[in-house]
Amino acid sequence: MNDSEKPVPKPYLSSLPKPRIPPTEFGDRQVRRLHLNECPYPPSPRVKQAVAEAADRLNLYPDGAWTELSAAIADHWNWPADRIVCTNGSDELLMLSAQLSLSPGTEAIAPGPCFPGYPRAAAAQGAKLVQIPVREDGGIDVRATLDAVTEKTRLVFITTPMNPTGTLMNAEEIGTLLREIPDHALAVLDEAYYELGRHAGGPDHAAALAQRSGPWIVLRTFSKAYGLAGLRLGYALCGSDDIKRSLDNLRITLNVSRLSQAGALAALSDADHTAMILNKTADERARLTAGLEAAGCTVMPSATNFIAANLSRPAADIVRALRDDANILTQAIPYPGFEHWIRISIGNAEDTAAVLDRLPALLSATDRV
Repeated sequence: MNDSEKPVPKPYLSSLPKPRIPPTEFGDRQVRRLHLNECPYPPSPRVKQAVAEAADRLNLYPDGAWTELSAAIADHWNWPADRIVCTNGSDELLMLSAQLSLSPGTEAIAPGPCFPGYPRAAAAQGAKLVQIPVREDGGIDVRATLDAVTEKTRLVFITTPMNPTGTLMNAEEIGTLLREIPDHALAVLDEAYYELGRHAGGPDHAAALAQRSGPWIVLRTFSKAYGLAGLRLGYALCGSDDIKRSLDNLRITLNVSRLSQAGALAALSDADHTAMILNKTADERARLTAGLEAAGCTVMPSATNFIAANLSRPAADIVRALRDDANILTQAIPYPGFEHWIRISIGNAEDTAAVLDRLPALLSATDRV
């Protein structure tokens, strides 16, 4: 029996992209973590207190229906609590969305470049991922995306603000996509940076979602604007009872820990702390953008806690030099046509100063290509 004839594991899983697992622990080495789009500020003191109190009950399983948290999210976003699904990060929701809609022989559509969870989710179901190159400003090419839809398309990823470009879609673009994606495809609106996008002037998408006749899911997370990346908590706003029920049928029963639920509930209650994170992120994003443009870089307009910049030379070399020479971690963008682009997370004021102190010197020391 050759590999293609083996039923276990499924043959198409051999083509699954190897996960890029970025470093998160560095021992005693002090680094500036500007490679994972983490929030540089600690969570609300309310979160710390709630997690500490919840720790006294770690001998008990968590609420498998996230009753209090779902109610709080529903109240916060004016959304029915019985159409909310909480998960272990929004990454879990990407896999669930693919399970819900894809199978061997079907297709998913995503922007290129995109979050690496998209191709993995499609490949895990034996489906083909069709990537549509983003526009020059880093935004989703709406017409090209719609033109790529075929009778095999079962899932379309829509990302706003975009990762890794930071570009924010406007209401007309979102509305066009949601209206014109056929009903045989699941529209997944990935809004991991939603709060940051709204703070930057982006629209709410409730009206556009209401116009869609086909299936849809909105993905959000507590990792970014609330500073809870370490608790791993995402959630979905489901477009129908059927989608909610199907996700519940697929997910792990007790998928969100007691500590994560307590922390997220407390984070939602501290609007002032969230506002502080959003305001400081916007300030540092403006400082970093201005500094990189002064150094000769082209920076895409960003509504997120990161920026994408064209260095006009191989980005991988600069990423390596920042890491080895200055202990600053950043991310090259691994997609054709983006070989000169770097993604830098927005840190605190000291992080911004460190990047602007070191990066222009590295650029001056290397030849432009």
